[in-house]
Amino acid sequence: MSKPLLQRNTNLLLIWLPVILLACSGVFYVMLRKHAHHAEEKYLLLKQKNIWSKFISTSGTLEKQIIGEYDIIESASSISVPLDIPRDTILSFKDRNTTLPFQVLTSRFHWKDRAYLVSTYISSTETSHLIIKVFTTEAIILLVLLVAIIILSRKSSNRLWRPFSISIDAAENFDVIRNARLQLSEQTGTTEFDRLNTTLNKLTVRVNKAYFQQKHFVENASHEIQTPLAIIRAKLELLINQPNITEKEATLLGDISNATNRLSEMNRTLLLLAKIENNQFPDTEPVNVSEIVQKISASCMDYFDECPPIETFIEEEINVTANRSLVEILISNLIYNAIVHNNDEKKVAITIKSGVLKIENTGEPLLVATTELFERFKKNSHQKKTTGLGLALVKQISQLYQYNVTYNYKNGWHTVEISFG
Repeated sequence: MSKPLLQRNTNLLLIWLPVILLACSGVFYVMLRKHAHHAEEKYLLLKQKNIWSKFISTSGTLEKQIIGEYDIIESASSISVPLDIPRDTILSFKDRNTTLPFQVLTSRFHWKDRAYLVSTYISSTETSHLIIKVFTTEAIILLVLLVAIIILSRKSSNRLWRPFSISIDAAENFDVIRNARLQLSEQTGTTEFDRLNTTLNKLTVRVNKAYFQQKHFVENASHEIQTPLAIIRAKLELLINQPNITEKEATLLGDISNATNRLSEMNRTLLLLAKIENNQFPDTEPVNVSEIVQKISASCMDYFDECPPIETFIEEEINVTANRSLVEILISNLIYNAIVHNNDEKKVAITIKSGVLKIENTGEPLLVATTELFERFKKNSHQKKTTGLGLALVKQISQLYQYNVTYNYKNGWHTVEISFG
């Protein structure tokens, strides 16, 4: 699932920055302990040298033991204490009734032909406390740094991507019908966004030009075709009305007249399809679908010579917001299609219920695939007088207003349903 760029960027920071910071914290902790123990060893050596120097300067009268500080004892050569290597030990403080961990370093010294073992001590507790405090401080600093990076990243991203958001919003609201240019700023401060806005501005100019060229071509072509068709119809009427015309000639002229009428209807329908595709019906208003269905079904008796009785079941009114002319075309095409493609039973039923318009009619099974029924120029071969564009118009209008259209054939009944919801 797609996510906003800013969210994806923040998610990446939240995933990888903690991992990097934890790794760095681990390295820091290891280095801190290493340096702390190195410092302990240096401190023990320095302390040992100072105590031995003090012991010699006092001619051996220096107190030989201070618990937790140092020990000076005469040594035999066979003693097994590790020398010159720091080690852990525990000292007991009887006055405080407690034991504490220490680091101790023992070395052998010689003075006046005698051997002495000098041991110096340093508290491990203090070193551990120092490591914990330094590491905790470092962890807090890294946590604050993580939060600061995320906040600054979001704020800077919002500011840097604002020109892109403006361009996207303008592109979404662009309407070719109004012939409006985007007029996006080409000086956003970011080279990539400047290029994007320049490209979008040029693109809308080309789109507007192509749209209006196509629109004018369709309108001009339709107008130019209607003129010769009107002339042909007028000439045909003159020929048909000639007194000495034969029956064969009358039949031929009738066929020509029917073909001319069909060509004129096809021209009108194709022009209407082009206008719908170009969204040239922007005006919308509340439309009472039930009222239109009743009006069109009632007028069928006048339009068709052998119009079958139409049963209507209108349980509720359906009101939609659309272009009234397109809704009328949608419904009339479906009703006329149900009448024209009927069989000898001549039954048509129209039902409106729960936001769904259902039109049923008796008829023969389809000779084309159901998936192709709403495509242009797809029709049953036995219907020669139709243009094959009626259901294409239904599909185009339904797509324009996002109506759901379904078709079904069962038990000799064709059923077309349109859901307006």
